Amino acid sequence: MVVTLEDAFTILKKWRDESAPILIVAECPFRQHFRGTHEPGVDWSMGIRGKVSQVTFSPGAKGPKAGIVVFDGGSGNLSLSVGGCAFVYEEPHEAQPVVRGEAEFTTISALSIFFPSNEAFVAYELRE
Repeated sequence: MVVTLEDAFTILKKWRDESAPILIVAECPFRQHFRGTHEPGVDWSMGIRGKVSQVTFSPGAKGPKAGIVVFDGGSGNLSLSVGGCAFVYEEPHEAQPVVRGEAEFTTISALSIFFPSNEAFVAYELRE
């Protein structure tokens, strides 16, 4: 389900307060018709296992700095300015039938973060 920035930060703060194990995966698919034609582009993907270490929400602020979340991966961290993003929250029972069993076995929930620039990050709350 689509959630607001405020709802997303409630979820992230819950994960931080509970020290929930999180797997963050991300990608920016190369899109030939945009980047390859008009500007150089990079196709990338990444993953990090860690915990939410910081959640900063500024209700009066506008743009990306309205919300910042930091994931600590032990050997490094990932800081995202998410004020201008769209969010989708899902639980395993909502997954497609082909992956539902694995999702229910390995995750409790997922929060997808979609940036206006087409990057997407998905934070999975893992079962311990």
